[in-house]
This record gives sequence, C-alpha cells and structure tokens, in this order.
Amino acid sequence: METNDRKKFNEELNRLLMEESVRHMSVFAQHAGTNTLRHSYRVAQKSFDLAERFGWDIDEKELARGALLHDYYQYSVRDEGLNVLQAFRHGTTHPRVAAENADRDFGLTDKEMNIIRSHMWPLTLRTMPKSKEAALVCLADKYIATKEMVFHNF
Repeated sequence: METNDRKKFNEELNRLLMEESVRHMSVFAQHAGTNTLRHSYRVAQKSFDLAERFGWDIDEKELARGALLHDYYQYSVRDEGLNVLQAFRHGTTHPRVAAENADRDFGLTDKEMNIIRSHMWPLTLRTMPKSKEAALVCLADKYIATKEMVFHNF
C-alpha cells in the first residue's frame, strides 16, 4: 500500500491559501462562530486524516483543491437573512454555486468538480460522490460541521 504524501497535500493547500479570493472566504460566517475559510481548511485536514485512517490511496492535489474549495460560494448565509426554506435551499444549491465559482477562478478537473458538487450528499440526491476523494470530503464536512455547531468553534 502506497503512503499518501501530506507534504504534497499541504503544498497545494498553501498555494490556494495565497489566493486573495480564497482568503476572502474568511469574511463569511459559518457554523456557530467560525468562518467559511476556517471550516473549509478543517474539512481539508480531516479529509486527509480520514484517507490515512482508511488506508486509501488518494490524489493529494485533487483532494486539497476539492476540500478547500467545497464551500467557495462567496456569500454569507447569515447576511442574506434566509428563512428556513431558503436556508434549506442553500444546503442543496451551494455545492453547485461553489463548484461554478471554483471552476471559473481555478479551473477544476472532473474529480474536483464532483468533490465539491457532492459534498452535501445525500441531501443532493442526484449528485453522489464518485471517488474516494469525494467520499472523504463528504464525510469530513459532516464531521467538522457537527463539531462546529455542537462545540461552537472547537
């Protein structure tokens, strides 16, 4: 079994973190006291940790890009003043918006597009994870979001 390269993974994360549009994610509030950038970074790190735990051979660059950009929708749900129905719609539509934004700004591979588009599965029934990387981000996002909401910015 081949060992995944955390250095390669972190290099791609750091390269993306140099981008102003990625750093701008920090102005958007996310689950209970965190922001979209911090949340996405945590999801990326947890995704890699899970790959190691499961012993899955992954593409480090695509995992880093898909995980860090999974919530690249570039607006604040709180500032939008969404009602309950609109907030639910955000849950089902933001993966498409994030993928479109990320593809426009960074050019995504098909796998990266699926990582972002499927991270809310099964809420997004028709867009299932199609790779190990997409499954990892889907799982990590739920784990991190739960910790953020329950433990308020752990």
